[in-house]
Amino acid sequence: MSLFKRIKRSLTGSKRTNDNKSCVVISNNNETITMFDPQKPPPVITELEVEILKDCWKIVKQDVAKVGIITFVGLFETHPDVHDAFMSFRAVNTSDLEYNAILRAHALRVMGTVDKCIYRLDNREKFEELMTELGIRHKNYSVKIEFIDLIGTQFINSIKPHLETVWTGQHEKAWDHLFMLMCYYMKKGMCNT
Repeated sequence: MSLFKRIKRSLTGSKRTNDNKSCVVISNNNETITMFDPQKPPPVITELEVEILKDCWKIVKQDVAKVGIITFVGLFETHPDVHDAFMSFRAVNTSDLEYNAILRAHALRVMGTVDKCIYRLDNREKFEELMTELGIRHKNYSVKIEFIDLIGTQFINSIKPHLETVWTGQHEKAWDHLFMLMCYYMKKGMCNT
């Protein structure tokens, strides 16, 4: 193992191994947790769920910046360790206007990705390509793979108030399935060697 990889492992407190069966994260206490198994098929989204997502997204898009910011503020409140994973947020005080501008810009990029994913549900190859490439980029940013699953719950919590008059268990399930699929391909990208 190269010196760089040993230093990186000691700083991040985890080691990733990649074989053809799984992508594994080994924590400091040597407890092994399988975070992604590329041998499993991707999650399924039904045609009805695609319709639900597209209908909901038309409403959510009207206030997309607010939804994005609420999503990330909620994520940072429930998982403060995630905040430091964002290089652009590290050196900025959370009360600074610069922080607010950086947060808004990142939130809008994420909402743009959600938008692309919803409309690429009709072309799953493009969906897979988009999210796999995003996973590769996040790996290059040294984002921990275990952080990937956290955004979906926060997003769902931030859109519910905008959809409270139509929200049902089916809506929750559709959004959950979308984020499971997005995360599946991001993790696949992060586990690529």
